[in-house]
Amino acid sequence: MHPEKADKAYCLFVSHLNGALYGRNWHRKPHGGGVWARGQEFHKSGRIHFHAVLAAPQVDLNAVARRLDWMDWWFKHFGIARIERPASQDDVAAYVSKYVTKDGEVDLSRNFGRYVPPSLF
Repeated sequence: MHPEKADKAYCLFVSHLNGALYGRNWHRKPHGGGVWARGQEFHKSGRIHFHAVLAAPQVDLNAVARRLDWMDWWFKHFGIARIERPASQDDVAAYVSKYVTKDGEVDLSRNFGRYVPPSLF
């Protein structure tokens, strides 16, 4: 998949997730929907894939969105996905910093930093 198409696929996924959580006009909410950071990487074959962390600004995302449903949604539209809950805040920091140090390509949601998601650990 071309990187631009992959980016659009990811944005579509986030938009559908936000719609399920906050309704059709989720983008008008003060928090701007879910917050995310995403690193991209290419397989040896040249195929792109993403590594991302997502959080809901006011609630535990795991409590309001069933991961298996969203894995199934992604599979139906784009192929295999793995969605896991991180074990700790340190795991989140290590996960994101791994992609910053690899090649520095990490994208952030427009609302990144607007709200601090609730602590889960």
